[in-house]
Amino acid sequence: MRKKRIPVILILEDRKYFEGTLIGDLPEDGKIGEVVFNTSMSGYQEIISDPSYKGQMVCFTYPSIGNYGFSPEDEESEKPFLEAIILRDYCERPSNYRAKGTLEDYLKKNKIPAISQIDTRALVRHIREAGSMMGGLFLHPGENPETFVEEKAKLVQGNGTMEGKNLANGFSYQHANAHVKTLLKKYKLDSSKLPKVAVLDFGIKYSILENFIKNKLYPIVFPGDTAKAEWKNFNEDDYTGYFFSNGPGDPAVVTTGVENIKALAASKKPCFGICLGHQMLSLALGAKTFKMKFGHHGGNQPVTSSNNSRVIITAQNHGFAVEEDSLKQVLGDDKNITIESNPNDKSIEGFAIHNDNYNVLSVQFHPEASPGPNDAHLYFREFADTLTK
Repeated sequence: MRKKRIPVILILEDRKYFEGTLIGDLPEDGKIGEVVFNTSMSGYQEIISDPSYKGQMVCFTYPSIGNYGFSPEDEESEKPFLEAIILRDYCERPSNYRAKGTLEDYLKKNKIPAISQIDTRALVRHIREAGSMMGGLFLHPGENPETFVEEKAKLVQGNGTMEGKNLANGFSYQHANAHVKTLLKKYKLDSSKLPKVAVLDFGIKYSILENFIKNKLYPIVFPGDTAKAEWKNFNEDDYTGYFFSNGPGDPAVVTTGVENIKALAASKKPCFGICLGHQMLSLALGAKTFKMKFGHHGGNQPVTSSNNSRVIITAQNHGFAVEEDSLKQVLGDDKNITIESNPNDKSIEGFAIHNDNYNVLSVQFHPEASPGPNDAHLYFREFADTLTK
């Protein structure tokens, strides 16, 4: 028998609304965030705990969520940073020998609400046509909610958009460094014998750190949106290369982070950027970024390289992208530069520069693939190889 649930309502800024039931807990004043959809068929816990979703509500297109509970070892950060999740059907009784509880247990622990029993297909179709937009999740007012919807839609609109929001801070780099030490023990590695990589944290996922460890690199994490002069125990001579992490929000307004990246990339040491880090690296080189209509969120995005050397399927999570013309103008026609793109919409997916000025690898997608296909794991190996040449 299903548990009796509290009725809630999801209200979009354009006044379209969806009625459903509450999973977890919802504060009396509700929750507001940008509504996006993710097409992954599994890996909901990795998605929920991905810091790149800070300030957003994630709608899962896969209809049944919660069927394998939650496991602490699958978390991608110290806690979830998103505002809420949206789903069609919640599985109250998970079946998984690894589970340490239900998804609802996990949501309640972290004070993340979810709305269930709505037509997620209709919501996704609406976003694909109208674009990602702000939404609010509130306790249902009862019968005839039209007046309530009108009032709350104005509140949602007043919260602005993701453009112009710097969300790439407030993360615990100390917690990330503690996780690195745990990983070193897990893989029985001596950090003193590994090349050191300085990691600029804008919302890093733990599986990225694990991929560095797997490739025998020692990542040391610093707060990316804090002035480099304020970093404790940082000496450029100690590091073989630099990494610029994923994260949430608009890259164009993370000005301190962009300046940090600009200075480190100019050192000519190997640099690697992922997602927000890729966008900020592009800005540091002089390119521009823009807000996409509804972004890429899922595990099935194709990527091709300009020299046609390979085609891979990638996991992605981003609402901003690098402007193609501005990037090509900055990079020029150097034969040592490779540009990758998405054949679906021709958006920029990455580039590599290996010349006298820069030694850079930068990708829009998530090569750690948590969750998603592992085609792109090779990028960690490519970066590791540049550090050991």
